[in-house]
Amino acid sequence: MGAVKVFDEFTVKYDDIHRAYWTNTLSEGDLKQWHEAQLRTVLRHVKNKSAFYAGHLKDIDVDSVTLANLSSLPFTTKDDLRESMLDILSGTLEDSIYYYETTGTTGPATPCPRDRKESYASNKQLAMSYQAVLEKHFPTVKTVVGVMGPTEVHSFGDTLGDVCHQLGVCNAKIWPHSPVIGYPKTLQLMKDLRIGVVASAPGLLLALAKEAERLGFNPRQDFHLRAFMMSGELCTPALKNNLYSLWGCEAYNSLYGSQEAMIIAAANASDQLMPHRLNYIIEVLNPQTGESLGDSGEGELCVTMLIDGVKPLIRYRTGDLVCIQKNPKNPIAHAHVMKVVGRVKDAMTLNGKAFTAGHIEQALLEGVEQCLGYQIVINCVNGRDTVIAKMEMSKFYEGDRSQLTLLIRERVRERLGVEATIMVVDDLDDHVNLGSWFSWKEARIVDQRNR
Repeated sequence: MGAVKVFDEFTVKYDDIHRAYWTNTLSEGDLKQWHEAQLRTVLRHVKNKSAFYAGHLKDIDVDSVTLANLSSLPFTTKDDLRESMLDILSGTLEDSIYYYETTGTTGPATPCPRDRKESYASNKQLAMSYQAVLEKHFPTVKTVVGVMGPTEVHSFGDTLGDVCHQLGVCNAKIWPHSPVIGYPKTLQLMKDLRIGVVASAPGLLLALAKEAERLGFNPRQDFHLRAFMMSGELCTPALKNNLYSLWGCEAYNSLYGSQEAMIIAAANASDQLMPHRLNYIIEVLNPQTGESLGDSGEGELCVTMLIDGVKPLIRYRTGDLVCIQKNPKNPIAHAHVMKVVGRVKDAMTLNGKAFTAGHIEQALLEGVEQCLGYQIVINCVNGRDTVIAKMEMSKFYEGDRSQLTLLIRERVRERLGVEATIMVVDDLDDHVNLGSWFSWKEARIVDQRNR
């Protein structure tokens, strides 16, 4: 059977269940049947076509695996991806239509090619999220979406381009760090094209605000923005509020996913992340023991991908901490809501108490407005952990800076149990706001205790 015919047959089958999923005519029983059928299909597919999974699952009778005994399958880890590289593919690189790779923030960059089926299913789910937000902010007119991704071998540009194509919305791919574009050209295009939505990482939006002020713009008045669709790094409620204070537009944690696992969840119009349950079997794990806690609760996210493309992953440990709540009374596409808490490896201890990077950011920025960026330096003095926080404020900030530093210092001491020195500085290093290019935690939180 030709590749085109295989793809066409897949889209007919997928469109039917996708339509039922989003129009609330699919039941939990129907979804379970889809999961069972796709699980068997994908397991046979990877064992037959992937050199890695042929060995990884060699002792597993994949036809005997069901949702009930899914935990009998071994995990796939980030180390597996780094060691196997192209051997993890279920097919050849030439079977793909896109080649991407990870940015290498947590280790060597790994290849993440995708075929037509994988891209189609992943993007079709994300399009529903963008449609909801666009209808909320642009109910009667069209707009232009500005797409600002990290690198040219990242899926961001192709994915958002396809989503906008599906929705009939103009998109402009603008790369601020391109030597051809740069920040001044980016801001001029945002203004001239009357861009209403920007899809990018939160740190880049801080960097754009800083550059806009340097060039004489007022970010709240000189552009036509109504929404930010953020991804690529954690954005706490405090940082979202701060972005609103800088730009005057609503910010959404638009999606959660990764290059290797694609788009696992996307936001609704209320900025709640909804897992894409058509494309994944979701598990929440105890991060220490690996015990599966089911499809809800708090712990490390583990996903089994259900599209038999060129790179499905089986029981893939994402390394991300999540909280998933479910409400069976809601329509099936909205029955589960996910909050991303942080990365397992980013958890740290301050004076004997454990915190995530998100807890630290929230303690620093809660209630703070017009902040262009921050960096926290952790030290140990006389056996006690201490914090120095550097913050750069907008020229439009009209509050009392001395009072601000006192309020933050007291809140950090109360929330985190550390003595803090808060400094308002004139110019933070540019790399601080580029967390999605390097590492969100390592760019903004510098731990000097073990150096």
